[in-house]
Amino acid sequence: MTLLLLTSCGNDTDRYNFTGSSDNWDMNYVVNVTGVDSQEKSGTVTYTGEGQAPETVDYKITTSSAGSDGTGVGLENGAGNIGTVTCGGCAVIQKDENIQVEISWNGQTEELVLTNEN
Repeated sequence: MTLLLLTSCGNDTDRYNFTGSSDNWDMNYVVNVTGVDSQEKSGTVTYTGEGQAPETVDYKITTSSAGSDGTGVGLENGAGNIGTVTCGGCAVIQKDENIQVEISWNGQTEELVLTNEN
């Protein structure tokens, strides 16, 4: 009897879903690690505070290996997309990492800590 062994030749990718909340904000940050030194990151921020959501926000994300920031990110219905960033030859975010986020709007600032849900 012949035994066939099938192996997967697909991508060795890990997907991490980091989330966190503050008094006025929820954030979801998805990291797709596509290789030893490559990844794709994207995220959304959602206003959960009282009253009308601001039109734009600024953000700063800090990880153990790097960071990113953005200004004037537009919100629609209280939610905004902080974009997608891809890097190769970079240090990748680890699944057990705590990601620091600072969100600023209308003269106010709040800090969030994002942790992996996986």
